[in-house]
Amino acid sequence: MNFLIFAATFYTLVLVGMYLLQTKLVYPGSEIRAKPELYGGVGVQEITLTTSDGIELTHWYQPSRKPGYPVIIAFHGNAGHTGDRVQKLSYLTKLGYGLFQVEYRGYAGHGGTPSEQAFKNDGLDAIEWLKSQGYTDEQLIMYGESLGTGMAVWLASRHAVKAVILEAPYSSIADVAQSKYWFLPARFLLKDKWKSHEAIKDVKAPVFIFHGEKDGVIPVQFSRKLLNAVQGEKQATFFEKGFHMDLYDHGAEKDVTAFLEKYVSSQ
Repeated sequence: MNFLIFAATFYTLVLVGMYLLQTKLVYPGSEIRAKPELYGGVGVQEITLTTSDGIELTHWYQPSRKPGYPVIIAFHGNAGHTGDRVQKLSYLTKLGYGLFQVEYRGYAGHGGTPSEQAFKNDGLDAIEWLKSQGYTDEQLIMYGESLGTGMAVWLASRHAVKAVILEAPYSSIADVAQSKYWFLPARFLLKDKWKSHEAIKDVKAPVFIFHGEKDGVIPVQFSRKLLNAVQGEKQATFFEKGFHMDLYDHGAEKDVTAFLEKYVSSQ
C-alpha cells in the first residue's frame, strides 16, 4: 500500500512539474545574439519592430537581389537564434530571393514570454512590415524549420503566399510530446499544441517538406502525417540517413532549389 501511495504521489509530482516547466521545454530560448557581420551576414539589415504589447524584436532582413523575386520569411527552430541559420540559408539570397529571418520573443536577448499566440501575433507583424515595403502576399514564401514550421504553416493558411518550405516539420507539437512522454497525458497537459495538420488544410500554395528518417527530435512519421493533410500541390524528400539538424549535409539545398525553380522562379 505504501508503495502505491508513493508511486501515485511521485507520478502526480511529475505531472505538475511537466505542466509548470512546459514553456522552458518547448521554448528554451537562447543566448544574446551578436551583430549579423559576426555570422557572415554581409548586407543584412536589422529591423526592429515593436509588438502590440510593447516588446521590441529585432529581425534580420536582406532585400531581393533580383527584380520581382519574392522574399522568404524564415522561422528557425526552438534552439539557438537567427544568427545560427545565416550560413545555412545564404544560398537563397544568392539565388536572388530576399530573406527575412524572424526572431522570437524570449530569444537572442529579447524580452517577453514565448507562447503560440504571441509568436503568431509577432509573425503577423513581420508580414505587415514586409507589405509596407511593397511586397504582396504573392511575393512571400514561408520557410519553417522544426518549431518554426508551425509558424510557417499557420501564416500560410491566412495569407495567399507563393510557396511553403518545411524543414523537419510536425503534425502538431501535441503529437510529438505524446510520443516522447508516452507515460504521461502530455497531449492534454500542453498549453500550446501547434496543430499544423489542421492549419495546413487551408494552405493553397504548393508545399515542400523535407525530413530525416533518423530524426530523434521530431519523428518522421509526424512529417508524413502533415504531408498527407496537404490539400494542394506538394512535394517531399525524406533522407534515409538524415537526422534533425543535418539535412543540408544530405543535399537539401538541391531539393529546395529545384522546388523553387518549379513553382516560383519559373513563373
